[in-house]
Amino acid sequence: MNEPFIPRVNRKFIGKYRPKIDGPDKASGKALFADDMTIKMRFPDMLYAKVLRSPYPNARIKSFDCSKAEALSGVATVMTYKDPEFSSLKLTNAGWTDCVDTVTWDRMMFGYRDRHVLGEFASWVGDEMGIAVAAETEEIAEEALRLIEIDWEILPFVLDPIASMHPDAPKVHPDIYPSNILPPDPTGGPDIFEDRGDVEASLASADAVVTVNSTHHNATQGHMDNWCCLMQWAEDQLTVWSNSYAADQLRMHISEMLGLPLHRIRAIASYVGGQFGRGDTGDQPFFLITALLSQKTGKPVKYRHTRHQSFLNTRQPAQYTCKAGAKKDGTITSLHFKSIGNVGAYADLSMFALKFVPKELSEVVLAHIPNLRMESYGVYTNVIPGCMMRGVGNSQFNLILAHVMDALAEELGMDPIDLCIKNFAHEWETLPSKSLKEVLRVGSERIQWKEKRNIPGKGPFFDGVSKRGVGFSCHPSWHAEWQEERRGKVQVSLTLNPDCTVLLNAASIEVGGGSNTCNVLGCAEALDFLGIGIEDIHWTSIVDTNDGIKDCVQTDSAVSYLQSEVMIDSAKELQEKLKEAAASILKLKPSEIGFQEGKVLVASQPMLDMTIKELLRKGDNAPITILKSRAPDVALTGIPFFANFAEVEVDTSTGKVTVVKLVVVNDCGTVMFASGAEAQQIGGQCMGMGEALTEEIIYDQKTGIPLNFNWIDYTIPTMADMPDIDPILLEVWKGTGEYGACGIGEGTVSCTPGAIQNAIYNAIGVRVNDIPVKPEKILKALGKN
Repeated sequence: MNEPFIPRVNRKFIGKYRPKIDGPDKASGKALFADDMTIKMRFPDMLYAKVLRSPYPNARIKSFDCSKAEALSGVATVMTYKDPEFSSLKLTNAGWTDCVDTVTWDRMMFGYRDRHVLGEFASWVGDEMGIAVAAETEEIAEEALRLIEIDWEILPFVLDPIASMHPDAPKVHPDIYPSNILPPDPTGGPDIFEDRGDVEASLASADAVVTVNSTHHNATQGHMDNWCCLMQWAEDQLTVWSNSYAADQLRMHISEMLGLPLHRIRAIASYVGGQFGRGDTGDQPFFLITALLSQKTGKPVKYRHTRHQSFLNTRQPAQYTCKAGAKKDGTITSLHFKSIGNVGAYADLSMFALKFVPKELSEVVLAHIPNLRMESYGVYTNVIPGCMMRGVGNSQFNLILAHVMDALAEELGMDPIDLCIKNFAHEWETLPSKSLKEVLRVGSERIQWKEKRNIPGKGPFFDGVSKRGVGFSCHPSWHAEWQEERRGKVQVSLTLNPDCTVLLNAASIEVGGGSNTCNVLGCAEALDFLGIGIEDIHWTSIVDTNDGIKDCVQTDSAVSYLQSEVMIDSAKELQEKLKEAAASILKLKPSEIGFQEGKVLVASQPMLDMTIKELLRKGDNAPITILKSRAPDVALTGIPFFANFAEVEVDTSTGKVTVVKLVVVNDCGTVMFASGAEAQQIGGQCMGMGEALTEEIIYDQKTGIPLNFNWIDYTIPTMADMPDIDPILLEVWKGTGEYGACGIGEGTVSCTPGAIQNAIYNAIGVRVNDIPVKPEKILKALGKN
């Protein structure tokens, strides 16, 4: 941080720099995670579950013999796909919803039901399938799986999405879909899902036309908290402890699949150690497997992934092509985007990235392009499912958008910053966008754009072999309040104790982003009339579906402000109830009483010297509780913009790319928690840089086996790799409500790869269109290998 953030409205708590409220508990080990809540000490008769994982990319179990496993000491039970508990289950997928809303089986966001729960078919190496064991230790359960004798039908497989589209390619789900190309889904839309104007005619008459390509690979989320759950039955009641960050959806998933009424299922969760989109595919079959193992054994059963097994799904890999046309003055007249997505073994929420997000972007960044076509095709392959990851869909789309804007600007002889300002704005504003203009102005000044930008490849050498360049990419932020309509009502419970302390139940499972701190700050701001501080507010970290409050899942980065907006209404109602209580004690009318900074104010008694705490102690000492529900305000306010600027150094002799500096600029509407917002900006660059330069899942092309499901060969950047990062927070745009905020954490990764790619081109004068941009790709582009 070169300069501290200064808010446009100076508030007492909101927008300040301060430590996170859970920092001490996490640093001291007091914060409870799923593994902490499900230890042997609490459940002495606990069993451990393990599920067979396929060693083949495409295979079927022809027959099996479990007798040796069942005879192993410590094994409680072995269940298989032939057991009626599993064979009777309906087809499903692992992503019923993106967790914005809570949905039933028949209302899945995308209706691709391609998963058997413990089925006989495997569709990628590592697929959980066929046989499950519950035993006294994890080691015994693993040994039991090794003792099972299986006769496999090993089938041909396909890893590449283009090859998979061929009619003669091996079929990934022949028992469900006759083709590897996913059929258009009614909820996902047709393959051509946006077709505005006449793209072909516009391209034919354009003064400048460019065609560009990009490939976004299957990076993984890199979360530190592996999937974990424990199921326990007490008579007909099922309780689940887990690190799912969507407790209500987990309860609904189990209810719908196992046919249990909701009141017989209790879901409990606490802190989650990062999730970055992993939890959005939270309708995982292993929850059902663990529940049925527990039911059969009559004991609590725990299931958790190892670090190797935590490679369960990835960002949706996508190959994009874009053809763009423009007038001489830089007015973009036409854009045609086409993408092919490698959905991997299961579709889940793949169409969210391929269609849902680009469709939304057509309204909030490409609204003023008169001729626009967007088409996407999802393709099954026998690799790890590609689905949800931080910046879902936005990161893939921004890579091609950054590329096409840079290339089109060069063709027109324009600065790409000017080209973006001239053409990008949301549907409900006129060009130019005030937010985008300011974001790009500030970012370009901090990176010294005018001083450091070269004619591509024509800059000077450093040390005889290295060249430097700068690049940027911009994108609309994610999400404003109107985009959260699907959440339905957001609920918050406030309880004022007689000593003026507050219990805050803003049901949301904290994943590390700091939304819980935002909630406490919002609560303190709304209750300022009580004269309390954040130390007087107790935030409930445990989300329990038996509390009867709908959880507000930390997706879209929206929890940081949604619940605080509800607290404003809650505080007004609390103030009215407090006036009623005071009126009874003081023998006055409620309208005669007011409160300010913890003091009781009575117009007819100006000399009254009484605190609210003293007032409450004169009453019945009953806490005052407010439960408030409020639907998001759907007034169409558009959204703000953000941008990343990069300076890189490329060693032309080795191909090594070093990122020298990153500038991250976010227009937030209102910054709720300055320390947390900047942490999101900085932390997101590790993920964005990794995707741009180093992170990649590699397969043995002959066997289909993934080779780097570990944190050594799958190379996430370390602190030693990170450059100087300058986070900048702005408040230009404003949405609805008191704060009018917009999320930023989801998007801070999305522009980094595009900015780095454009900076590489500015340095060496040749483009590398696919990420990660590894040294061998640079050397190949330079004609050196």
